[in-house]
Amino acid sequence: MPGAPFGPRPVFPTSTDAPAHELPSLPAATLIEGLLHCTAHKKQVCSECDADYSAHNFLTRQLGANQMALPPPNPQMAQAVQKLKLEGNNMFRAQCHFEAAQRYTEAMNIAQQRPMWDPSQTIVEEAAVMLSNRAACLLSLGHPSEAYWDTEVVTRLKRGWGKGHFRMGRALMDLGRCRQAALEFQIGHSLDPTSKEIESALDNSRQYI
Repeated sequence: MPGAPFGPRPVFPTSTDAPAHELPSLPAATLIEGLLHCTAHKKQVCSECDADYSAHNFLTRQLGANQMALPPPNPQMAQAVQKLKLEGNNMFRAQCHFEAAQRYTEAMNIAQQRPMWDPSQTIVEEAAVMLSNRAACLLSLGHPSEAYWDTEVVTRLKRGWGKGHFRMGRALMDLGRCRQAALEFQIGHSLDPTSKEIESALDNSRQYI
């Protein structure tokens, strides 16, 4: 079972004589005082069983304490993502494109570790921005194919974002697929008509439309 974001959460004490309830649908886990434990060792986090139920148990206790309200997003994760994003932006401006791509990848990996109760829109927003930024790095490094696949995910995650289509257009242009690139610039401009960057790319590509 994958671990909780930023490592396991604290385990909760249970009575030593509390009854254990087996779960037919989940034979590796046992329920003790409403919390999941590994069946073999009755632990909430067990390295021997490669089991980590801490995130699930944390949510269970939070829901109980908050009268079934979900816990708020972890601010530490948002801060970590933002910090790596800013580092990546600074490296990109300094023409350190490889290092910038690494920072965006690290930020995306953290964003993907958000617990299941965090708003899905937050995860989508963070992932789309990091992939778009990484695509810009890959284009600068001369890897348009890899950049294209990043923008393919971006435009699926955030369909109404002009910059995602702009970055896809740039990747397609570098791949020699100029007509498709021009169409992406058109879509990007329709979504963000005030962007001078997209407008310039569209003007330069009109001969292919």
